[in-house]
Amino acid sequence: SSGINAEYGGRLEALELYTSWLIEDNYTRVTLPAYTSHTTWPLSSLLPFYKKRQVVRLVASQGEWNDISPEMMLIETKAVATALSHRLSKPGTFFSDPATNKDIITELDCLVYGHLNAIFMTKLPSYRMKRALGLQPRLIEFCKYVEAKHDMRAQRS
Repeated sequence: SSGINAEYGGRLEALELYTSWLIEDNYTRVTLPAYTSHTTWPLSSLLPFYKKRQVVRLVASQGEWNDISPEMMLIETKAVATALSHRLSKPGTFFSDPATNKDIITELDCLVYGHLNAIFMTKLPSYRMKRALGLQPRLIEFCKYVEAKHDMRAQRS
């Protein structure tokens, strides 16, 4: 299970960060104002520069993602969405207890839910990645299932 966590969690994190920080329209209109709203100058100028540089390094560390174009990232998004959707062979979570057949919330479920929810819930000007993930209805069902099962919406209020 930890190998699956690393593979999917790392790719989803990179996709989420790429979408927020490296797609310029999303960065300038949403990420930068949100990231700097709690700081004053000069930190509001320095921190985003360092964070963006960190994101570039993280995305590049994904091996073949060095100097990746938005089109290639869209293809990768679709591939990750398809792989996750296939992994979710039934409605519910990624794993179930073999004895009871009840869903078990694992680290993978938390990672996937957290990254998908951040991508689905953030209103970004460029939403190609969100659309690519949303093409897999099972991923949307997964997020809704986790929210309903664990009453996530009520906890946000």
